[in-house]
Amino acid sequence: MLNRNPLGKRVKKTSIAWIIMFTLILELSGCTRSPLVWFQDKGKNGVSAVQSVGVQGSRSDEENKKEQDKKDTAKQEETASDDAPVPMNPPQPDSPQTPIRPFYELSGTPPMAPGLAMRNRVFSEEPSKVVYLTLDDGPSPNTPQILQILKNESIHATFFVIGRQVEKYPEYLKQEKAEGNAIGNHTYSHNYAEIYQSPQAYLANIKKNEDLIYSLVGIRPPIIRAPGGTQGHFHVSYYNTLDAAGYLVYDWNVSTGDAAAAVVPTDQLVRNVMSQVPGKDRVIMLMHDAPGKTTTVEALPRIIQYLKKEGYTFGILRPEVAPILFPGGFRS
Repeated sequence: MLNRNPLGKRVKKTSIAWIIMFTLILELSGCTRSPLVWFQDKGKNGVSAVQSVGVQGSRSDEENKKEQDKKDTAKQEETASDDAPVPMNPPQPDSPQTPIRPFYELSGTPPMAPGLAMRNRVFSEEPSKVVYLTLDDGPSPNTPQILQILKNESIHATFFVIGRQVEKYPEYLKQEKAEGNAIGNHTYSHNYAEIYQSPQAYLANIKKNEDLIYSLVGIRPPIIRAPGGTQGHFHVSYYNTLDAAGYLVYDWNVSTGDAAAAVVPTDQLVRNVMSQVPGKDRVIMLMHDAPGKTTTVEALPRIIQYLKKEGYTFGILRPEVAPILFPGGFRS
């Protein structure tokens, strides 16, 4: 059969060629919808292909910009989250079957006991033989003499201070700090009936003393000592409460025995130390800077000389020093 309209076919082929070329141009320019689709939709919405390309093209540019903005925002948020500190989950309580291990390992692993939830720590390396002299219950009129002895011996000690005593002798606290000694928190009141009502009561008493110390010397000591020691006073809830607040508790493994009576003879204090120290590479020694402890002041130079002769170096307590703890404080 003869082709009745060869010109029409050529026009149609030419039109299709232009549409294909136009499609390629639009795709290269970033349009997301094919003009072939728009051309097919012409009869549905009454908009010509060229008009539809113009309208849809502007919408596509706007959508692309919004999409790019979203991507940029997401990238910024991702970068920010990478730089932000990762929140640490609180320690999980030990199971009821956990055996009691009442000490930190020097690697930083915390004690274990049923229901205990204490964080891992980072402790510093120590000399092979080290002693930490600690003095509780001050400041007092004995403090200046004790500080002079420490200065004469070129060593430092850790003073676990009571808030009520700090209020009486604030200048002695300042002197302790200024001369390079460590300050520990021994509660504000030292009143057993008050502080051992509950872990929350104990923490509130610690906080009150901390605020007082901070107002005078500008530090908030993270190291604390329980009046009378943790034995018979603490249980796991005390440790969990204090650990969650960032504190470290320190008992002792050598005592001068100067709290056994109002006045303990000087020679007895020295003998007490000499009988307890042998065989220990790490010593946290308990003494008292309370009013009336004059024999402690007298015994201190002799105790220091004995420890030096035995090859000990002297340090101060800080969070990088592993505590010594009594096992009785980990009862449930």
